[in-house]
Amino acid sequence: MNLVLNNPVENIKEIDEAVNGLVNNSHKDDFREIGIWMVKTGLGEKGAREKLINELSTRISRELSNGLVQVTIQDLEGEREIKARYEQQAPEFFPHVDFVVKSGPFDIWKTTYWFRVNSRVTLENLAITMKKNEITAIKSGNMQAFVTLSYCGHNRENPSPFTLIKNKKVVDLDLAKVVTF
Repeated sequence: MNLVLNNPVENIKEIDEAVNGLVNNSHKDDFREIGIWMVKTGLGEKGAREKLINELSTRISRELSNGLVQVTIQDLEGEREIKARYEQQAPEFFPHVDFVVKSGPFDIWKTTYWFRVNSRVTLENLAITMKKNEITAIKSGNMQAFVTLSYCGHNRENPSPFTLIKNKKVVDLDLAKVVTF
């Protein structure tokens, strides 16, 4: 299956607000070093902070929507009966954002920020085409995802990540418009 998500959801309001609070308040020390590097690019302190928040929000939103669609559609494969309404807990996954400072072809400095996503996904009005137990097209269907998004810091396996969003609907997609095979 070659699944492509066209025009993924970006800059979800809840994620923007959560990342803003993360960078400016609860974990601002975690982002101090990347902020110093961004200020050096000439953005100034305010511009660097805004760019950092926008970059984190955009990348997390994109990975979250792509990841949830991929996991949900792949889990449907092999289903003998797909009902008009389908609901499941999707497996957790870990979007991350890498920041790399380069000088020419060389990496001078790199840091990775990890996030954990736990979600419940519902599909309604789903009509798909299957060939040999493989989904080959989606004719209709609305996908909603209710997400708990946590910040793990620099350690993906953080045993007690900081919860940014808890059980909020952050994805509402018309699958026929955004998924192609």
